[in-house]
Amino acid sequence: MLYSECNLTKLRGLFGVERLLAFLLMFLSADHASSAEEELSRVRASTEYIRQVDLYSQEVAELERRFGPYDRSLLEPIDALIDLRSRAGDFEEINALLGRQLQLVHVTEGLNTFSQLPILEALITNNLKIYDLEAITNNFENIQYVFSQNSDSSVEQKLESMSNVRNWYLTAFNLDSKQSRLPYFMKSRDLLQQTLKVASDAYGDSDEHMVPFLYQEALEKYYLMTLLTSLDELGADASDYIFVPERIQPITYLRQGYEIVKDISDILRSNEDTEAEGMAAVYEADWQMLLGLGIARGTYRKAMEIFVEAGVEEQKIKDFFSRPVVLPVTEYYSSIDDANYAQEVEGYSFVRGEMEEDPQISLGNYTAWNESVPYTPMPTPPELLSDIEFELTKAEMRFRISSRGKTRGPDAESSEPDTVRARRNAEDALKEMVFRPRFVGSRWRPLKDLTMTYWYPTEK
Repeated sequence: MLYSECNLTKLRGLFGVERLLAFLLMFLSADHASSAEEELSRVRASTEYIRQVDLYSQEVAELERRFGPYDRSLLEPIDALIDLRSRAGDFEEINALLGRQLQLVHVTEGLNTFSQLPILEALITNNLKIYDLEAITNNFENIQYVFSQNSDSSVEQKLESMSNVRNWYLTAFNLDSKQSRLPYFMKSRDLLQQTLKVASDAYGDSDEHMVPFLYQEALEKYYLMTLLTSLDELGADASDYIFVPERIQPITYLRQGYEIVKDISDILRSNEDTEAEGMAAVYEADWQMLLGLGIARGTYRKAMEIFVEAGVEEQKIKDFFSRPVVLPVTEYYSSIDDANYAQEVEGYSFVRGEMEEDPQISLGNYTAWNESVPYTPMPTPPELLSDIEFELTKAEMRFRISSRGKTRGPDAESSEPDTVRARRNAEDALKEMVFRPRFVGSRWRPLKDLTMTYWYPTEK
């Protein structure tokens, strides 16, 4: 058996460190001869750990005696204790130590000091390990409060902190219980409106700095539409939280998103960046596709003409309009190169066909937000939690796209886990997706033998 830290401390008190080691060696030799050396190594490591914890705890106690419980000299030995506890995986004790540090900084520097930010960030990552979602939410909100109240904060810092909180709400949507999903989303809606106001007050409504924030609002309208049309209990909850008080039909939210995208186009037309104006026309056409409007083809042609006017290489334009993507695109890009690079980061590959042959295309990875909204893209987690891991179902898909951007014959060739349900869910999700269609010259063309790795979170 292995002794707990508590037992080792008691034995150490009775025998002393050297006698304790001798006693344990005798015990291990009698009962576990084959692994005595290994066990002794563990005991020595545990004993050294206890010794160091005692050493730094005594240093904290001595500093408290000399300078009081709120002196900044306590921060360094507490840091050392946090490092020790981290190596031992004692996350509850780490929380207590970080809380003590936070209290010290508040007392000595005030509630709005930037010095507390590393502590709040450490609390977030530590609380994720013990799955305390409420604590994570509180600490993201505390970081936002620091930037909102500190007079030295820049507008960019304030907006970034608001974005991180909102991204956390949308991430927690998948982590918490089903009953908590819509409350998180509603909090994200409220915060986005606050973000838009802060950005508008700082930049003005017609400034290009507004574009990413406005596009997030357009995407939110798409999320609203998909939540309200969900066929399971999420759709019922969305009706209670959203439709009953607002009385707006799902398709109306999508139209509102399209109007916002057109507002973005108006902003970009005034900036004398012709390629960005062409991308604005692409986004308008994308949202026309989502709405099923027949004018989309003409808008894509207009985008091509603007790219030619901007001096974009002809082959680059042809390739761009041969690369189908799932709509809506989740970020607003102002150039073809930026849009292509973002696709490639997700594993997108495009090999141009010889002569009149179709290109070979893999759309890379697509991660759905939730099993209940399987054709809605997962929002990006806050940067601090960029390596967060979800329990995901994976399906390798092969399919065709019609000349109208509709999926045809989706086939889940394999899945992990290897279940009928996982494959069927993936196939059903692709049937609902809308793609930017492929153009050859000025005409839409179908595509076949496309592949995609489709992921979605396992429902709690």
